[in-house]
Amino acid sequence: MILFVVISLLLPLRCKAQKLGQIECGRQEGYAYLYSSLITMEISTTLKCGQRVTVLDRSDNFIHVRTDTGDEGFVPLSNVGFLKPGAMLKAPPAPVKREVTHYDNPARMAASSHPAASAQELLLPNQTAVHLKLGRELSSATAKVGEEVNFEVAEDVVANGHLVIAKGAPAAGAVTEATPKGRIGKAGKLNLTVTSVQLADSEKAPLRSFGIDTSSGQKSGMSLPLAHGKDITLAQGAEVTAYVDGDQHLAASKFAPASASAPAQSANSHP
Repeated sequence: MILFVVISLLLPLRCKAQKLGQIECGRQEGYAYLYSSLITMEISTTLKCGQRVTVLDRSDNFIHVRTDTGDEGFVPLSNVGFLKPGAMLKAPPAPVKREVTHYDNPARMAASSHPAASAQELLLPNQTAVHLKLGRELSSATAKVGEEVNFEVAEDVVANGHLVIAKGAPAAGAVTEATPKGRIGKAGKLNLTVTSVQLADSEKAPLRSFGIDTSSGQKSGMSLPLAHGKDITLAQGAEVTAYVDGDQHLAASKFAPASASAPAQSANSHP
């Protein structure tokens, strides 16, 4: 009985400790985004590398967290490291130079200074949205995992007054999941990822996109039809949104000034 009481007292403490996490950053990144919603993918603020958070829940490829200041939201799974009971916080990586966005907390960023891009350099910021259209029809009945998928840029992307990604430019991706419909009314599954886009200087910039849950109909960056007991089909021209993977420092001399009359997505605005 005594042993049972001791275990009962310690178990809640252990569960609570296991819900601690730490923000981890990928290459060329000095921060992670905190999304207020998985549907709109609206960014509420940024989190420092090494910052401790409380893990509230997990949803597919995202973790629901709360910061020490009370901010709640969703962080990509790849940006959260789970801490074991009694573990020491990892030392954050060296600061990475980047432009301050309007999502940053002014008080949090006051201690850091980030020089603006020079006249010879353009900055295509991390997480800049790139709007795309699917190049051909895809179906869960015929698609194969690893199959290459082509996209076309639907809207110009401008950085510092220069056209860095032109409308109509090609982008590349692949099928990451393809399951035909089942015999007992189970719907098919289809999941894609976007990996790169061609810049206006013919070089490539890395892109990333988030997974799509075809069974629940939730989306992140892609319009996906919900079909119970049927195969999933994406029509040619289906809209997709991907995001620049890491700050891209570009030579201004390789890019022409953007046309003032042409509609464009500013590289200084984020989803």
